[in-house]
Amino acid sequence: MSKTGAEMVGDAKAQVEGIPAGCLRRVNKEANNEVGKGATQMHRPSTHPRSIVLAATAALLVLGICATALAAHPIAGKTYTGYTTLPPINGHRGPVSFSVSSNGRSLLAFKYGTVGCTPVSTFTGNPYTSAANIIKVGTITSSGNGSFSATNAKSTYLNSKKGKKYVTISTIAGKFKTADSATGTIAFSQKIAGPGGANNSCGPYTIRFTATTK
Repeated sequence: MSKTGAEMVGDAKAQVEGIPAGCLRRVNKEANNEVGKGATQMHRPSTHPRSIVLAATAALLVLGICATALAAHPIAGKTYTGYTTLPPINGHRGPVSFSVSSNGRSLLAFKYGTVGCTPVSTFTGNPYTSAANIIKVGTITSSGNGSFSATNAKSTYLNSKKGKKYVTISTIAGKFKTADSATGTIAFSQKIAGPGGANNSCGPYTIRFTATTK
Protein backbone atom coordinates (compact mmCIF):
# COMPACT_ATOMS: atom_id res chain seq x y z
CA MET A 1 0.00 0.00 0.00
CA SER A 2 1.39 3.43 -0.96
CA LYS A 3 2.03 5.94 1.79
CA THR A 4 0.09 9.15 2.25
CA GLY A 5 1.75 12.55 2.09
CA ALA A 6 1.61 12.84 5.88
CA GLU A 7 3.28 9.45 6.30
CA MET A 8 6.08 10.34 3.89
CA VAL A 9 6.72 13.65 5.60
CA GLY A 10 6.67 11.84 8.95
CA ASP A 11 9.30 9.42 7.67
CA ALA A 12 11.42 12.38 6.64
CA LYS A 13 11.14 13.95 10.09
CA ALA A 14 12.18 10.70 11.72
CA GLN A 15 15.55 10.80 9.98
CA VAL A 16 16.86 13.46 12.38
CA GLU A 17 16.66 13.03 16.15
CA GLY A 18 16.27 15.88 18.58
CA ILE A 19 14.93 18.37 16.05
CA PRO A 20 14.18 21.75 17.65
CA ALA A 21 10.57 22.89 17.66
CA GLY A 22 11.46 25.75 15.30
CA CYS A 23 12.76 23.33 12.71
CA LEU A 24 9.71 21.13 13.00
CA ARG A 25 7.43 24.11 12.48
CA ARG A 26 9.37 25.07 9.39
CA VAL A 27 9.20 21.49 8.08
CA ASN A 28 5.42 21.45 8.48
CA LYS A 29 5.07 24.85 6.82
CA GLU A 30 7.23 23.98 3.81
CA ALA A 31 5.60 20.59 3.37
CA ASN A 32 2.10 22.06 3.50
CA ASN A 33 3.07 24.76 1.02
CA GLU A 34 4.36 22.19 -1.46
CA VAL A 35 1.31 20.00 -1.02
CA GLY A 36 -0.89 23.00 -1.80
CA LYS A 37 1.15 23.90 -4.87
CA GLY A 38 1.00 20.37 -6.19
CA ALA A 39 -2.72 20.16 -5.70
CA THR A 40 -3.31 23.50 -7.45
CA GLN A 41 -1.08 22.68 -10.38
CA MET A 42 -2.63 19.26 -10.95
CA HIS A 43 -6.21 20.40 -10.18
CA ARG A 44 -6.55 17.39 -7.95
CA PRO A 45 -6.72 16.71 -4.20
CA SER A 46 -3.52 17.03 -2.19
CA THR A 47 -3.12 13.25 -2.13
CA HIS A 48 -1.87 13.32 -5.72
CA PRO A 49 1.50 11.51 -5.97
CA ARG A 50 3.29 14.62 -7.25
CA SER A 51 2.20 16.71 -4.28
CA ILE A 52 3.30 13.93 -1.93
CA VAL A 53 6.76 13.84 -3.48
CA LEU A 54 7.03 17.64 -3.34
CA ALA A 55 6.02 17.64 0.32
CA ALA A 56 8.52 14.96 1.29
CA THR A 57 11.28 16.67 -0.69
CA ALA A 58 10.60 20.00 1.00
CA ALA A 59 10.65 18.34 4.42
CA LEU A 60 13.97 16.62 3.71
CA LEU A 61 15.52 19.86 2.51
CA VAL A 62 14.57 21.72 5.68
CA LEU A 63 15.70 18.78 7.83
CA GLY A 64 19.08 18.90 6.12
CA ILE A 65 19.40 22.54 7.09
CA CYS A 66 18.36 21.74 10.66
CA ALA A 67 20.85 18.86 10.87
CA THR A 68 23.68 21.17 9.84
CA ALA A 69 22.62 23.68 12.48
CA LEU A 70 22.60 20.92 15.10
CA ALA A 71 26.14 19.73 14.26
CA ALA A 72 28.68 20.21 17.03
CA HIS A 73 31.23 22.95 16.44
CA PRO A 74 34.46 23.84 18.29
CA ILE A 75 34.43 26.71 20.77
CA ALA A 76 36.31 29.71 19.40
CA GLY A 77 39.45 30.62 21.33
CA LYS A 78 39.50 27.42 23.40
CA THR A 79 42.39 24.97 23.78
CA TYR A 80 41.68 21.23 23.56
CA THR A 81 43.96 18.60 25.08
CA GLY A 82 43.87 14.84 25.35
CA TYR A 83 45.61 11.60 24.50
CA THR A 84 46.09 9.09 21.71
CA THR A 85 45.59 5.34 21.95
CA LEU A 86 49.32 4.63 21.79
CA PRO A 87 50.46 2.40 24.68
CA PRO A 88 51.90 4.43 27.59
CA ILE A 89 55.69 4.63 27.80
CA ASN A 90 57.00 4.56 31.36
CA GLY A 91 53.49 5.50 32.46
CA HIS A 92 53.22 8.46 30.07
CA ARG A 93 50.47 8.55 27.44
CA GLY A 94 50.85 10.13 24.02
CA PRO A 95 49.47 13.69 24.16
CA VAL A 96 47.41 15.55 21.56
CA SER A 97 46.44 19.22 21.60
CA PHE A 98 45.24 22.15 19.51
CA SER A 99 43.56 25.51 19.91
CA VAL A 100 40.63 26.99 18.00
CA SER A 101 40.83 30.21 15.99
CA SER A 102 38.84 33.28 17.01
CA ASN A 103 36.28 32.63 14.24
CA GLY A 104 35.97 28.94 15.13
CA ARG A 105 36.85 27.78 11.62
CA SER A 106 40.39 26.51 12.14
CA LEU A 107 42.27 24.27 14.54
CA LEU A 108 45.62 25.90 15.30
CA ALA A 109 48.93 24.30 16.31
CA PHE A 110 47.59 20.74 16.11
CA LYS A 111 50.25 18.42 17.53
CA TYR A 112 50.55 14.94 18.96
CA GLY A 113 53.16 12.74 20.59
CA THR A 114 54.82 9.63 19.23
CA VAL A 115 58.32 8.18 19.45
CA GLY A 116 57.94 7.05 15.86
CA CYS A 117 60.77 4.79 14.75
CA THR A 118 62.79 5.17 17.96
CA PRO A 119 62.76 1.96 20.06
CA VAL A 120 60.68 2.34 23.22
CA SER A 121 63.42 0.64 25.25
CA THR A 122 65.71 3.66 24.76
CA PHE A 123 63.53 5.85 27.00
CA THR A 124 63.79 5.86 30.79
CA GLY A 125 61.43 8.74 31.58
CA ASN A 126 58.78 10.76 29.77
CA PRO A 127 59.61 10.63 26.03
CA TYR A 128 57.23 13.47 25.25
CA THR A 129 59.43 16.08 26.89
CA SER A 130 61.66 15.75 23.82
CA ALA A 131 60.76 17.97 20.85
CA ALA A 132 61.69 15.12 18.52
CA ASN A 133 58.66 13.17 19.76
CA ILE A 134 56.08 15.95 19.39
CA ILE A 135 54.75 16.04 15.85
CA LYS A 136 53.61 19.52 14.82
CA VAL A 137 50.90 19.25 12.18
CA GLY A 138 49.91 22.91 12.22
CA THR A 139 46.62 24.46 11.11
CA ILE A 140 43.61 22.30 10.14
CA THR A 141 40.39 23.69 8.70
CA SER A 142 37.12 22.76 10.43
CA SER A 143 34.06 22.30 8.20
CA GLY A 144 30.50 23.42 8.82
CA ASN A 145 29.44 20.00 10.12
CA GLY A 146 32.14 19.91 12.81
CA SER A 147 34.55 17.60 10.97
CA PHE A 148 38.19 18.37 10.21
CA SER A 149 41.00 16.74 8.26
CA ALA A 150 44.54 17.17 6.98
CA THR A 151 46.24 14.94 4.43
CA ASN A 152 49.96 14.17 4.22
CA ALA A 153 50.99 16.99 6.55
CA LYS A 154 54.79 17.06 6.77
CA SER A 155 56.58 17.73 10.06
CA THR A 156 60.38 18.03 10.19
CA TYR A 157 62.58 18.13 13.28
CA LEU A 158 66.36 18.46 13.19
CA ASN A 159 68.43 17.43 16.20
CA SER A 160 71.60 19.37 15.48
CA LYS A 161 73.50 17.87 18.42
CA LYS A 162 73.00 14.29 17.27
CA GLY A 163 72.85 15.14 13.58
CA LYS A 164 69.48 13.41 13.17
CA LYS A 165 66.61 14.55 11.00
CA TYR A 166 63.08 13.33 11.73
CA VAL A 167 60.46 13.63 8.96
CA THR A 168 56.90 12.59 9.85
CA ILE A 169 53.96 12.48 7.44
CA SER A 170 50.53 12.63 9.10
CA THR A 171 46.95 12.34 7.92
CA ILE A 172 44.33 13.54 10.41
CA ALA A 173 40.57 12.92 10.32
CA GLY A 174 38.31 13.95 13.17
CA LYS A 175 34.97 15.33 14.25
CA PHE A 176 33.54 17.25 17.18
CA LYS A 177 31.09 14.96 18.95
CA THR A 178 30.11 17.85 21.20
CA ALA A 179 31.30 21.44 21.41
CA ASP A 180 33.86 20.48 24.06
CA SER A 181 34.98 17.06 22.75
CA ALA A 182 36.61 15.89 19.52
CA THR A 183 37.67 12.42 18.42
CA GLY A 184 39.47 11.12 15.37
CA THR A 185 42.32 9.16 13.84
CA ILE A 186 45.93 9.91 13.05
CA ALA A 187 47.76 7.90 10.38
CA PHE A 188 51.49 8.54 10.31
CA SER A 189 54.81 7.29 8.96
CA GLN A 190 58.30 8.47 9.83
CA LYS A 191 61.83 8.55 8.42
CA ILE A 192 64.94 9.25 10.47
CA ALA A 193 68.23 10.17 8.80
CA GLY A 194 71.29 10.04 11.01
CA PRO A 195 75.04 10.46 10.84
CA GLY A 196 77.15 7.87 9.06
CA GLY A 197 74.31 6.93 6.74
CA ALA A 198 72.20 5.48 9.55
CA ASN A 199 68.63 5.69 8.25
CA ASN A 200 65.41 4.27 9.57
CA SER A 201 61.78 4.36 8.47
CA CYS A 202 58.54 2.99 9.85
CA GLY A 203 54.79 3.10 9.37
CA PRO A 204 52.22 3.83 8.38
CA TYR A 205 50.50 3.39 11.73
CA THR A 206 46.97 4.45 12.64
CA ILE A 207 45.99 5.57 16.11
CA ARG A 208 42.91 7.21 17.61
CA PHE A 209 42.67 10.31 19.78
CA THR A 210 40.26 12.20 22.02
CA ALA A 211 40.67 15.86 22.98
CA THR A 212 38.47 17.93 25.29
CA THR A 213 38.23 21.42 26.71
CA LYS A 214 36.73 22.86 29.89
